[in-house]
Amino acid sequence: MDSFKVVLEGPAPWGFRLQGGKDFNVPLSISRLTPGGKAAQAGVAVGDWVLSIDGENAGSLTHIEAQNKIRACGERLSLGLSRAQPVQSKPQKVQTPDKQPLRPLVPDASKQRLMENTEDWRPRPGTGQSRSFRILAHLTGTEFMQDPDEEHLKKSSQVPGTEAPASSTPQEPWPGPTAPSPTSRPPWAVDPAFAERYAPDKTSTVLTRHSQPATPTPLQSRTSIVQAAAGGVPGGGSNNGKTPVCHQCHKVIRGRYLVALGHAYHPEEFVCSQCGKVLEEGGFFEEKGAIFCPPCYDVRYAPSCAKCKKKITGEIMHALKMTWHVHCFTCAACKTPIRNRAFYMEEGVPYCERDYEKMFGTKCHGCDFKIDAEDRFLEALGFSWHDTCFVCAICQINLEGKTFYSKKDRPLCKSHAFSHV
Repeated sequence: MDSFKVVLEGPAPWGFRLQGGKDFNVPLSISRLTPGGKAAQAGVAVGDWVLSIDGENAGSLTHIEAQNKIRACGERLSLGLSRAQPVQSKPQKVQTPDKQPLRPLVPDASKQRLMENTEDWRPRPGTGQSRSFRILAHLTGTEFMQDPDEEHLKKSSQVPGTEAPASSTPQEPWPGPTAPSPTSRPPWAVDPAFAERYAPDKTSTVLTRHSQPATPTPLQSRTSIVQAAAGGVPGGGSNNGKTPVCHQCHKVIRGRYLVALGHAYHPEEFVCSQCGKVLEEGGFFEEKGAIFCPPCYDVRYAPSCAKCKKKITGEIMHALKMTWHVHCFTCAACKTPIRNRAFYMEEGVPYCERDYEKMFGTKCHGCDFKIDAEDRFLEALGFSWHDTCFVCAICQINLEGKTFYSKKDRPLCKSHAFSHV
């Protein structure tokens, strides 16, 4: 077990909580760290034993004496620590004193944490080959072919072409940090299956990307739905001397032509259904029989932002069963994009976890640290207390579940009920 020294520069808060003490017959140790706090940045870990505080041996200090010693350090705190394995403890129910019932720390309905993981946005299913990105034949190593009659004069025989099965480009998931688990079920969830569909280990938001066609390359299998004209006219088999007919104008094609979606086209008549752009080069999308160039497909089928109502063609934020631009879903206090982190809703607007705790969080009246949802706590004298912080102001005996008196908002045991505070 290695011992080491940590020096934290002030002022407070120092970013950690203590547990134990001489009065509990348990060595002082670190029970909690504030993420990103001074202690966490200095390498302090949960479960480290506290050997000394500002040069004084901590083995003889009670819990409240250790807290007072830390408060008195001012601008510089020196801790002697010994590394130990973290001790995982489960929250336990606190027995309450008379007329002071304990309540679980649950924010009211308007302050409940909203956590949700919505489904990734996907286009509605269309035809059998719907929403596939197609590449034209001459971009995959095959060129527009000459009239079959001319080819027949040049070659005594041809190798029948085949049409490979179509495939769509898989979309990689958008990675993001795992957000903290939610502490309560969102108030607007009323369906019985909500608890299963939005499990506690889900993050508050999800980032995805709207499907974009990739740059075509000869080696990509998604181009295999294009049929080489040299392999035969649409309909299968060899050309048998038959001249292809354009699927658009229904005229016989003399000269170069292309084959897409099982039909032959004049190159200049294979166009986008919306903007009329010739799709001789690049790729295209097919949806319910209509053909679109990539820009028109994005405009027509990309999701809309719940705030600015504009189409989202890049990174998509999923939250509150809606889609947002990343820069449109921000904390109401610091205006920072929430992205894949947890958030709270207050009066209909989102807050990041840090600002919500700063503005609406509950603190212990004894140690001035935040009371987390899994902490044991009680309420007395009009304040909230950690169970280890509710002690006599004179002798430091724990008053949890015992009769106590008060002076100047400070609890006193029976023995010191009339003592000067």
